[in-house]
Amino acid sequence: MFMKPLQIRSSYYIIFFLLLLLFTSQKILSQDNHYWSQQFGAKSTLLGGSVIGGVRDNSAIFYNPGAFAFFEYPSLSVNANLYQLNKLLIKDGAGQGVNLNSARLSIFPQIISGMMTLRKRPEISLSYCLMTRHYDNIFIKTRFTDRDFTSNNPDVETYIGEFDYTNQMNEQWFGMAASYKVNEKLGVGITFFGNYRAQTYQQTESRRTVLLADSASLIISFNDEQFIKYWTISGLFKIGLAYQTGAWKLGFTVTTPSFGIADRANLHHEFSSYAISDDPTDSTFTFITQDRVPKSKIRYKRPVSIGAGAEYTGSKTSVSLSAEFFSGIRQYDMIAPEGDPLIYPPEYEDIPIIREFANSLLLVERTVRPVFNVAVGMEQKLFPSLSLLAGFRTDFSNYKESDFEFMFANRSGSWDIYHCSLGLSVHRKKQIVTLGLTYSFSPKFSIDSYASINPHQTNGIDAGVNSQTFAISIGYTYLFPRE
Repeated sequence: MFMKPLQIRSSYYIIFFLLLLLFTSQKILSQDNHYWSQQFGAKSTLLGGSVIGGVRDNSAIFYNPGAFAFFEYPSLSVNANLYQLNKLLIKDGAGQGVNLNSARLSIFPQIISGMMTLRKRPEISLSYCLMTRHYDNIFIKTRFTDRDFTSNNPDVETYIGEFDYTNQMNEQWFGMAASYKVNEKLGVGITFFGNYRAQTYQQTESRRTVLLADSASLIISFNDEQFIKYWTISGLFKIGLAYQTGAWKLGFTVTTPSFGIADRANLHHEFSSYAISDDPTDSTFTFITQDRVPKSKIRYKRPVSIGAGAEYTGSKTSVSLSAEFFSGIRQYDMIAPEGDPLIYPPEYEDIPIIREFANSLLLVERTVRPVFNVAVGMEQKLFPSLSLLAGFRTDFSNYKESDFEFMFANRSGSWDIYHCSLGLSVHRKKQIVTLGLTYSFSPKFSIDSYASINPHQTNGIDAGVNSQTFAISIGYTYLFPRE
């Protein structure tokens, strides 16, 4: 991609080179492209989340609030991912031979929840929860260096390419639910969730060339710096029906789209090239387009979803199955601030494609495709007070590429994930303790490389994704006697 810097003196070539970078630059604002990555309640997690029909612990506030109608005792539960190790390898992710690696160990609560019944109306149950709906913590840094990388250039050249990526995202949900026991077989319930989502994302791609000749020296630097930090508060409702008869438990749920309450975003994006030289004609390398908005509105939409599940309980074995459909979301402007972009040199302002790019520096668009996930689980009683739990679930990505060409937006998480879990649950009078392991992985998947900091690479290449997660889940539930 890089030619001999001291031989370039045409502003028309500079314009062409900059436009080439505009078209090849990738934007990767990570978002929660997987709906089932995080499950809630240790037992429900180890059953793969296949509990829409048969859930009978406090995680019902998330899976099916109608199931509270069949609870025997009020209870308080605390569940956590004691350790969670996320490993991500994207081979050739920053160009040929330049891999992207991230490995992070995290500890965070899954859900804290409680349930109670009204003394004078025992058919009515109330519950509450605080849960970590989504969590991400990724740091990636890599670089590529070379000397004399243009073999036919007699001058001494040094090249440094760097790619830095940071994504920190935390989404907390507070839930309140009410359920009503219609009869011995049917229960209905509704949960209101208030959501707080905060994300900080920063990506920097830089390429620097230093050329030393007998008569002059030249340093050229190309940079693409993106930064976004936002928070949003929203709400949604989940309605659940639970039905039981004989050995069967059935469930059906509908989750509404979210509605916004409050939000704020801070954005910055700069795309630039600089030239440092003793030769004034090398100033044709200097190009800057930059924009910043410290306060902007944000719209974060969640889709409607419909879930259903069933559980069959035998003498010692229970088998459960759940499925959930998430609707797609048409492309919309997630963040579209009214910026005031800077373009330098001023004469480039009249070039339509550069003006279009500058006006979209801070545009964040979002669109998601429909997703259908399935989970299966099994509980096997080993002893009267000890049960083996196992589960499997799909976690398909909702990623859909935007139609808009210049976009400060998402590519990360476009691969599908599968989760396998195994654990034990111990019952002791008024206490239940659950402990287990979940292993998550992605099948082989190819994507376009996120960056190209290898100067020997002339064409775009595919990058290979290898994603794995190991999580240890623990849960404790205390059962209160009914008065």
